[in-house]
Amino acid sequence: MSESQAVADTQEMNWFWKELGADVSDTLTVSQRAAIEEVVKKSTAQAQPADVRLHLGKYYVRIIAGKERRSADRLKEDLKNNPIFASKNAAVIAVFWTLLLFATLYAGAFVVNFAQRFIFN
Repeated sequence: MSESQAVADTQEMNWFWKELGADVSDTLTVSQRAAIEEVVKKSTAQAQPADVRLHLGKYYVRIIAGKERRSADRLKEDLKNNPIFASKNAAVIAVFWTLLLFATLYAGAFVVNFAQRFIFN
């Protein structure tokens, strides 16, 4: 285990015990505490998704990518509660499609320029 992983594990455990509260953690035996710490360490050792956060003044964009671990029922419920084409997402969708349009036009111009210089000349 690397030093940074050990520090991350320690921070995770400190957070866990703080959130659990002294009134509950004081009632646990040493073996119960050790078993809980093992489970928490295993859950944090799994590959975490990529998490990109772009801050734009008062606003931010967050992109999370990784392996889907939710069940089919949970995915259906999430799509029902958070549809992609909701009014709250309109600005982000408009910006995405505008950027995609400009990227496509730029790529097309690059291909035409390349063809004119190297193929037809």
